[in-house]
Amino acid sequence: MPTLISTVLRTLSEQQTKTLLMAVSARRLAVAALLCCAGASQAAEIYRWIDADGVVNYTQQKPRNIAVQSLTTQAGAPTTVKEQPAADPVGEPDAVAKPEMTDTQQRMLEELQAKEQARQQEVAEIREGNCQKSRTILSDLSAKERIRVRGDDGMERIMGEDERQRRISEAQQGIVENCASA
Repeated sequence: MPTLISTVLRTLSEQQTKTLLMAVSARRLAVAALLCCAGASQAAEIYRWIDADGVVNYTQQKPRNIAVQSLTTQAGAPTTVKEQPAADPVGEPDAVAKPEMTDTQQRMLEELQAKEQARQQEVAEIREGNCQKSRTILSDLSAKERIRVRGDDGMERIMGEDERQRRISEAQQGIVENCASA
């Protein structure tokens, strides 16, 4: 069963057949050239980076302040990879410049920093006191099996084992929270 093209070619003269084949070849050549040009113009730059969770990400926009690999892709050409370190925000146009402080603002900042340092020192002293208190209580509860305590009614009683174990746990928790690990 002959194809349509072979039937048409048989009905045409030799000169007409050559002209038709040249036209078809010229069209194919033009289409091939257009496809090559289109592929060349579709080069893309893609960025590969790994986030804090270890997930590999690919984006077309370069993320800020993250070390990335720049992947340049082009149809028909091998992909090229370039390592790029994390961007320094100082060199970026979007970086916000901090305004300079006035003398009053600088003095206020120094006062706040001094107060914060004093507060932290006070917290450290309180924790040290709580640490010593928790250690003393734990030592007393562990050394003695029968411990006398004064109840809410003012009467002395012997502490039960359940209460003793609860207070030992509380003292141990106090040590964990207040004693600096060395």
